[in-house]
Amino acid sequence: MRKTLEKRYSDKHLAMGGTFVIQKGEAKIHIMPREFPACPLHTNEDVDAWLKHFNVRAPLICQTVLVSRDPGLDLRVEHTHCFSHHGEGGHYYIDTTPDTVEYLGYFLPAEFIFRVDRPETTHRVGRE
Repeated sequence: MRKTLEKRYSDKHLAMGGTFVIQKGEAKIHIMPREFPACPLHTNEDVDAWLKHFNVRAPLICQTVLVSRDPGLDLRVEHTHCFSHHGEGGHYYIDTTPDTVEYLGYFLPAEFIFRVDRPETTHRVGRE
């Protein structure tokens, strides 16, 4: 959805937030381990090796925010967390059953975009 908005409104910065339910299918998620790593994570590969990845099943209730493109505020352009009543949840990546997945979503556009506590230095690790 974010990529469609970026393509359609390439001259604007559109932010949205909302809730969606994965009604059928499965999704790839991650959770952070209980302990933080003993050494710094410098690459996406380092982060991926540290995180715990799972495939989880519907139904999943997801809260999401997205920005069609970063307006120069050093934002993550999309971020989604999911939970369920059957004990599964985490940070959502993608659905893993594209032929059978069903979504139901409710989103609203933001009137303003604010950046709180912008870092003095930044990186691209974990952004994609």
